[in-house]
Amino acid sequence: MIIKNGISKIECAPVYEKDKPIKIIHQITPWRGLNVLLGAMQLVNHPLITLDVYSSTEIYGKAFYEQNDKEYKGLYEQAKQLKNVNYIGYKPNSYIKEHLKDYHMFVYPSIWEETSCISAIESMAAGLYTIVTNLGALAETCSEFGIYVPYDNNHRRLAFKFAQAIKQGAEAITHKPIQDHLKRQSDFYNLYYGWPKQAATWTQFLTGITSDARKI
Repeated sequence: MIIKNGISKIECAPVYEKDKPIKIIHQITPWRGLNVLLGAMQLVNHPLITLDVYSSTEIYGKAFYEQNDKEYKGLYEQAKQLKNVNYIGYKPNSYIKEHLKDYHMFVYPSIWEETSCISAIESMAAGLYTIVTNLGALAETCSEFGIYVPYDNNHRRLAFKFAQAIKQGAEAITHKPIQDHLKRQSDFYNLYYGWPKQAATWTQFLTGITSDARKI
């Protein structure tokens, strides 16, 4: 039996106002595509677009961080040097969820075969315009709402494709049909991935297996 991930209710981001700054969030561990995203941002020459990077190994605990984080120092330094990128590093999930409404886009050029991506689910619940690869189960997780860039083993080529998708997204979010689409997206993810729905599924599942166990 498959039971989806659950999320607490997330506030929907306000409708984007044309000619205002466009903020992108990336809250993914660094080995899953940060290199591609930084490559893409070097190609995005848009005065309104900036990317905030909350990427770190710290999410897996102090021991994991001390053993592995040094491998990604080069990526962090690159992020700090790009004018349209702000490297922030680790923040707890409670902070991320509280501030998702401050963003307009979630961009994840995944080079990792994701199963069910919580970061994507939470971002879509916040009504963010979501651009991902079609690798792994991201197409299932993001359903009809995500914008999909076909995965490419050539990461330079993939970065170019994501740069184009980001620039197109910056134009798309100015249009009312897309804004309405993002509101429907927020409603969908808060409803179908919300804990009230998932709790009912878990209750039904656990009631069923305990009932079956009594019959054995």
